[in-house]
Amino acid sequence: MSRITYRFLLRLLPNEFRAAHAREMESLFAEALEDGRRSWFARLFGWLRGAFDVVALAVRLRLNKPSRNNPNTPKRNFMDSFFQDIRYAFRNLRARPLFTSVAVLTLGLGIGANTAVFSVVNAFLLSGLPIRAPEELVEVYTSDGPPNDYPYSVSSYPDYAALRDRTDLFSGVAAFEAFFSRLETEDATDAVWGEVVSHNLFSLLGLEPSLGRFFVPEEGQTLGTHPVVVLGYDFWRQRYGADSSLVGQTIRLGGLSFTVVGIAPEKLQSFTAPGFNMDMWIPYMMLPSLPSSGNRDLLNARNNRSIFIKARLRTDVDIDQVRAAFGTLSSQLQHAYPDEWEGRSFNLLPTEEVAIHPLVDTALFSVAGMLMTVVGLVLLIACTNLAGLLVARAADRKKEIAIRLALGARRSQLVRQFLTETVLLSLLGGCAGLLLAHWLLRALVGFQPPIPIPINLDVGLDQTVLVFTLCVAVLAGLFFGLLPALQATKPDVAPTLKDEVGSGIGKQKRLSLKNGLIVAQVAISMILLLGAGLFIRSLKGAQNIDIGFSLREAGILWAMMDVSGIDREEWEVIASDIEERAEAIPGVEHVATAELIPLGIGFQDRTIDIPGVDPPPGEDHHSIAYNVVSPTYLEVMGIPVVAGREIGRQDREGTTPVVAISETMARRYWPGENPIGREIVTPRNERAYQIVGVVKDTKAWTIGEEYRPYIYFARAQHPTSSIMVLARGGIPEVQIVGELRRAVREVDPRLVIMDSKTMTEHLSVMLFPPRMAALLLGVFGLLALVLASTGLYGLVAFTVSRRVKEVGIRMSLGADSSSVIKMVLKGAMTLVLIGSVLGLALTAGMTQLISQFLYGVSSVDPVTFLGVPAVMLTVAALAAFIPARRASKIDPVEALRAE
Repeated sequence: MSRITYRFLLRLLPNEFRAAHAREMESLFAEALEDGRRSWFARLFGWLRGAFDVVALAVRLRLNKPSRNNPNTPKRNFMDSFFQDIRYAFRNLRARPLFTSVAVLTLGLGIGANTAVFSVVNAFLLSGLPIRAPEELVEVYTSDGPPNDYPYSVSSYPDYAALRDRTDLFSGVAAFEAFFSRLETEDATDAVWGEVVSHNLFSLLGLEPSLGRFFVPEEGQTLGTHPVVVLGYDFWRQRYGADSSLVGQTIRLGGLSFTVVGIAPEKLQSFTAPGFNMDMWIPYMMLPSLPSSGNRDLLNARNNRSIFIKARLRTDVDIDQVRAAFGTLSSQLQHAYPDEWEGRSFNLLPTEEVAIHPLVDTALFSVAGMLMTVVGLVLLIACTNLAGLLVARAADRKKEIAIRLALGARRSQLVRQFLTETVLLSLLGGCAGLLLAHWLLRALVGFQPPIPIPINLDVGLDQTVLVFTLCVAVLAGLFFGLLPALQATKPDVAPTLKDEVGSGIGKQKRLSLKNGLIVAQVAISMILLLGAGLFIRSLKGAQNIDIGFSLREAGILWAMMDVSGIDREEWEVIASDIEERAEAIPGVEHVATAELIPLGIGFQDRTIDIPGVDPPPGEDHHSIAYNVVSPTYLEVMGIPVVAGREIGRQDREGTTPVVAISETMARRYWPGENPIGREIVTPRNERAYQIVGVVKDTKAWTIGEEYRPYIYFARAQHPTSSIMVLARGGIPEVQIVGELRRAVREVDPRLVIMDSKTMTEHLSVMLFPPRMAALLLGVFGLLALVLASTGLYGLVAFTVSRRVKEVGIRMSLGADSSSVIKMVLKGAMTLVLIGSVLGLALTAGMTQLISQFLYGVSSVDPVTFLGVPAVMLTVAALAAFIPARRASKIDPVEALRAE
């Protein structure tokens, strides 16, 4: 809690008291606030203690203040009653340690799951960067023209330059984009990831460095004149041991010496992709000097669109004015540059409405909404479970409640007391949930998905998460406590005092709060179990999808020419040496190279002309995915040739340029014809390629996509600036990876290894979404099943305990054990069947919402919709059978004597 909030609370106190003691209370709070910075638990405790002390004191002073008309008549002391309720609640909970422990554990699981998931959602989608006045910032995009018509595309440097000088609209405009390069040390050459930024980006956002400084205006004026760098905090700490003397020294980056001028703030990650750790930031004017940039003409390349733009509005300008001005500016650019700007326009969104990017946000918010719904259902099951337990407890306290009502207690007082107890119980569960969430988040922080870019999951129990947990705990306590409290405080006082109820004789009520809670538990559990079943089946379906190639175990290594500072002529020799050295590794039997491997994080396409086939409406050329491969690539990958031949060793530079195409491309552009011998043309260099083979379709980017047209170029005829080496043989793939790294280092120490991994790790990228979904839904579904079964067990056990006399009478009249078991099971399983049918119906109505997340399985998969209810009914029957069997062992004589 901030000092401003504390001062606001102090205004609740009487004027005379505030004048005498406010300064002292502010001083004490400042000391507590300083102490509270040591840990999240201390912050939470200090926040609650400060707020509670002020409110409690205010209420005490105001309610105990004597009446002005009769100073001797004090008003009713509400706080004393409140503290009395708390003490009474503590005594009740302490007197029933088993119930309290079960309730706290149940709530801890539900609240902990909600806290952990909300922490991740808050870190990625809600918190944003720690920037100054975010309400003044906007994200500027360059919208695509037809046929894409996407309004939130990235921009070019000339687009940024056109906006930079619009001081009538903005007080500042900044640009940034990602880059990678090589870091050279005495021991090794390693790939590093960073962002190139305009000199004013940090100041525009109001950021302060941990050490040193950020960039100054003169470092953003001319190309290649100021080689300075700001290092990421984690990179500085891990690579250089947090050496503060590094500021002012130089590092070798991309063959150049860069002076370290500052260290970024500790929590600062990527501007382009929050959640990813950036190693460094350099001024935009230094990007063309790096080998990986290809020496692009940044000042004139209007078609090179890779830049993100942030701008800060002037205080006297609103968004509508900017949008109107953007219309005029876009028209001017369309007139001045018709080839590059036809159909394009500037667009913007407030920064507070963008988490990562509008395109990405849509998918992430869908996933976040699904996860929050799932954990919310788990908490709902926990609450209904506890509500059932409270209803059972209230039945045992009917006489106590009746006596208190008979002695003059108001019903509102009793309801308040019940709710105080349940909220206190829920707060204890919230504390347990925080411990569980803390453990889960610690495990999550160490998680690294199978991608080459380092991820920093900056999640934790910050103030926002703690407030969320507090709210969830209080609302949960009110939710599961209100209905039992209302039911328990309206007994029939006279019959209860005469002990005329509770015998259990007579017809049992079919529609009761206890029964309704069990039906709700089962229905919600059925929804979660069906969702878990669908995603587990989806994972199996994803593994069984035909991805088009059979290679499953191999070593993979990725090296790049540009980032390694090697020229084209030398690169071709080195690439051949790498392939030969890989083939010489003992135990390696097959080696191939390609520009990329399908189902990774990379995807590429290029413009193609197909004689006799018109491009899509609004386009000048066809855009088709492609790869550049060695002659052995199709064989090593296990991609069969269905017509013609594969690319061979005879397809060298100086011979007829050739390509192989996918089946989908053959069917789409030459339906019913043989494409072998046909030609395609690359319009950039007007080079014609002859089709020599048709190969089986493969998945290119994701396993859920439809097969797409695909082209394979020969590497000898189509040079590339990077290669991926694949090697397989009779030795483990992990060993192959190590040998590949050693071989590349021996070929040329300058080579930067962008990534090295096994094929198993590579393919795990495509299975990561369904695997995580199956894991999370499976865990939450299992938790729901456990909670529902324990709730059912508790209800049946309570019912049996309330019907001891009835069971005794039945057995004394000749009923045997099996009939007693059947009677008890019938009542329990009827509720389970009702809840199961309701859960099935609700899940069936939501199938369209989850179908977009499934792979290779229908959203109404019959195996899931038949198997899950069978599991639910089996577990429920076992949960009900234990107390039912206990009921069948009741001694009739002892039962009647006890009554």
